[in-house]
Amino acid sequence: MNTINTHFRLSYQLQDEAFQLSQAGNCNLYIALSSKAMRLAVADVERNKFVALEDYELITVFTPLQIAEQLRLIADQSPFLMEQRWLDIRISVSNQFFTLVPETLFDPAHQQDYLRLHSNLDPQQHVVLFNRGLEAVNIFALDGVLYRMVQSLFPERSIQFTHQTSALIKSLLHQTDRKAARTMHLFVERNYVTVLVVDENGLQFCNVFHYLSPEDFIYFVIFVMQEQKMNPEQETITAWGDITPDSSLFNMLKKYIRQVRFGKRPTDVGYSYKFDDLFEHRYFELFSLHFSE
Repeated sequence: MNTINTHFRLSYQLQDEAFQLSQAGNCNLYIALSSKAMRLAVADVERNKFVALEDYELITVFTPLQIAEQLRLIADQSPFLMEQRWLDIRISVSNQFFTLVPETLFDPAHQQDYLRLHSNLDPQQHVVLFNRGLEAVNIFALDGVLYRMVQSLFPERSIQFTHQTSALIKSLLHQTDRKAARTMHLFVERNYVTVLVVDENGLQFCNVFHYLSPEDFIYFVIFVMQEQKMNPEQETITAWGDITPDSSLFNMLKKYIRQVRFGKRPTDVGYSYKFDDLFEHRYFELFSLHFSE
């Protein structure tokens, strides 16, 4: 008997009428996994267009084991997670267990050593992976119980795991004008904010901060601006993610930063008309997986 309680809710769902699961062999499945949500999207590779999306909110879930249990329950009801014929399956992981190392200094034999300098790595608990192609190597860890659960959903498939920051960086560099001055970008999640700074030479700063209040949130933003010698009175900050124009976080940003704007969806890929009702700055982490080859 299944004694695991359901601690998730489907908060948003859309699907283009022209898409059928029988077309999965021509489509990629993207999954963004965090401690607060599990989101998935389907991209039709032939048409280079997003055609479906599901957003599951995780409720009163506190441990990696509980996240894995909820993922299994979601998979039992989502046809997308039951389907095995996807062209590519890409999964991003959102956590603070990551570090960026210059490509010229990276030695795969020492990836755990690099990560230990920045994270409380437990070799018995964590699986250590890395992503290349960022002008640096992103070394990251995820809990083994989550890694094994995802693998069990697609037992016959090769799955591409990436850290969420890798997907964000690739997408951001893909569409940012390198001739522009130094710019700051925020990706906002519930209780976490990823802060990125880009200039004409590429990525200059990337970190994920844990916040509990709007005051915490703005503290980290201002702290990074000071460290990067950026002026709140002159700079423009671009925000994506789980932040809305009427939220306390956005009001806090507007209080201290002169110019704040919401980001757009990644370019060079299309979106079904079903996506028209979404804020353009939402699900940036999910859409960014399209550029994480």
